[in-house]
Amino acid sequence: MTATSTRDAQLNRLWGAVCAFAGIFLFLWALSWVKASVLNEDLQNRCGDLHTASFPFEKSCTREDGSVEGANSLLFDGIFFGSMAAAAACLTVAFTIQASRNR
Repeated sequence: MTATSTRDAQLNRLWGAVCAFAGIFLFLWALSWVKASVLNEDLQNRCGDLHTASFPFEKSCTREDGSVEGANSLLFDGIFFGSMAAAAACLTVAFTIQASRNR
C-alpha cells in the first residue's frame, strides 16, 4: 500500500466518522423534538412550573416535591453534545488534512 492510498483510506474513515457522529446528533435532535412536542405536549396543562428549552428541545415540569417530569437525562444530553463536538472535531481534522494535501 502506498502512502497516498493510506492517506486516502484515513481521510475516508474520517469522513465516515463525521457522517456517523452527525447522524447520531440529528437522530437525537429529532428524538428530543418528538419527546417535547408529542409526548410532553399536554405537560403545560398539568404543571404550574413549566420549563422549555430549544436546544435540544425539552419541555419539563418541576413538581412541588422536587421531582422533575419530562426532562432529558444527563446521558441523553451528554451523547447529544458529545456527538456534536466529535463531528466538529472530525470535520476540522478532515478539512485540515485535505488542505495540507492540496498544497
